[in-house]
Amino acid sequence: MEIIYAGEKHINGIYALLCALEGEEIDKARFETVYTQNLANSNIYYLVAVENGAVAGFASLHIQQLLHHGGAVGEIQEIVVASEYQGQGMGSELYKSIKQIAVEQNCVLLEVCCNKIRTESHNFYLKQGMQGTHYKFTMWL
Repeated sequence: MEIIYAGEKHINGIYALLCALEGEEIDKARFETVYTQNLANSNIYYLVAVENGAVAGFASLHIQQLLHHGGAVGEIQEIVVASEYQGQGMGSELYKSIKQIAVEQNCVLLEVCCNKIRTESHNFYLKQGMQGTHYKFTMWL
């Protein structure tokens, strides 16, 4: 396994992983637009875990300057591993790589929001040393 920065050539593999994560087919055209825009954003980092030449895992980190924290905060948007590779440490390696980027970018906090139904993900983040301290409220527009 190799963890590298994602690029244009990884878009289909990442799309498949995120559709699997969400349990539905994401609008491909909108996905491609957002993905391409985000690749050009210096505050967004996309990593892929490559196994046997294919995308087997994906992680994303968005960094923003937040007033109430007095500095940069890195938010993990996604960490997802293909089902056939789960339980082999790939998610932990992606997490470590994302955390290292946050440290290098002088983030004061690393955070992640996770759907209430993803209890396995909650346990994963707790095992990484994160704490469940916040609630997230949402509204579709």
